[in-house]
Amino acid sequence: MASAGVILVVLAAAFFGAHTEKVIVATTTSTSDAGLMDYLKPYFEAQYGASLSWLSLGSGQAFAVASRGDADVLLVHDREREEQFVSSGYGTLKVTVFYNDFVIVGPIGDPAKASSHDVKICLGRIASAGKSGNALFVSRGDDSGTHSLEKRLWSSLGIEDYENSNWYISAGSGMAATLRLAGEIGAYTIADRATFFSLKGSMGSALKLEVVCEGDTALLNPYSVVLLNSSRHPQIREDLALDFLLFISSHVGQQLIGSYTVSGQRVFFPIYGSTQSIGLPPEDEVVAIVEALRSQGSGE
Repeated sequence: MASAGVILVVLAAAFFGAHTEKVIVATTTSTSDAGLMDYLKPYFEAQYGASLSWLSLGSGQAFAVASRGDADVLLVHDREREEQFVSSGYGTLKVTVFYNDFVIVGPIGDPAKASSHDVKICLGRIASAGKSGNALFVSRGDDSGTHSLEKRLWSSLGIEDYENSNWYISAGSGMAATLRLAGEIGAYTIADRATFFSLKGSMGSALKLEVVCEGDTALLNPYSVVLLNSSRHPQIREDLALDFLLFISSHVGQQLIGSYTVSGQRVFFPIYGSTQSIGLPPEDEVVAIVEALRSQGSGE
């Protein structure tokens, strides 16, 4: 990663450049399907006088789009790929801004008896029931952050043959479509809490799924804003991308995220500047850069 001084100079120059009219965020289906982007849009636009739009993608697709310069900024939840993106020179700065969590959901009545607060126990029971012909599991199978987490969880259990198993179905779809499929065929799946409760709120009892595992720290799901390297793609709107970061990390932006609810539940939680509170490394250097930029402009 470039030094803090170099990043500060580059981003300060971008921040004080002339604004263009639209910023495009490459983000995950979870922030879109849960309605968070729609919720934040009018507040951002009122503050910055620019249009906020987004591409709703799996994380793998979002990184690919950003690496081609087809978006201005990233909002994603795959920390390993975020680090690789910046270290490879495609991004200049990443900062964690909020988190939500995943839940394991399954058919009403939990036929696999998978219910547990320990995600490994829960998935182990699903796999065991699947091998006995008594359970199905639907994966997003789309190279998303959710899919990446799922694969890490199976690996932590020592289960390596699941993708070729009869009980395992790869949907190749976004979160909402995967949940609908799981409900239709009576299968288990992993979902971010926000999308599950958003879909449950709109479909009601027609979505025949219930939560069977939640609360395990392994299911925490942090999101980061990643600024892109304009030296690779001069066409990106670097000034507005920085505005988006300053907005979402501001006191107002963090309050908005924390107050957003789906079906009466808080589903996203502000974390900017306090990543260690959920067991992640502190981001003091990056936060200092962002705050220095904020003090020079009007990011609050």
